[in-house]
Amino acid sequence: MITITKYMTAESKLPPYIPYPRFLLAADLTQIAKLLYILLLDRANLSKSNQWTDEQGRIYLVFPIEKLSEAINRSHMTVKTALNELEAAELIERKRQGFSEPNRIYVKLPDGQETIP
Repeated sequence: MITITKYMTAESKLPPYIPYPRFLLAADLTQIAKLLYILLLDRANLSKSNQWTDEQGRIYLVFPIEKLSEAINRSHMTVKTALNELEAAELIERKRQGFSEPNRIYVKLPDGQETIP
């Protein structure tokens, strides 16, 4: 449970948060898929800083279904459905690894979107 303790002022420090890409506001995706994309995009930034790149220089992340489910407090099936939705929208790509290994996830950025360097 969240307890609200004070009003924001000019001196207030914001709690940690994840930016919400504006293109998602108009995207024809479920809210769970949007939330998952935001989480994956945030994790991709961590992969970028850790230099997790493949042979082609593309940033990837490893985020098992079980951990994704815990992160957004949803079932494995809900997460799998949202991942399929993101893949169908071409916002992510998953590459299988070895047996019992989690997939590599490549987060894609839509063409024509302004990005922050």
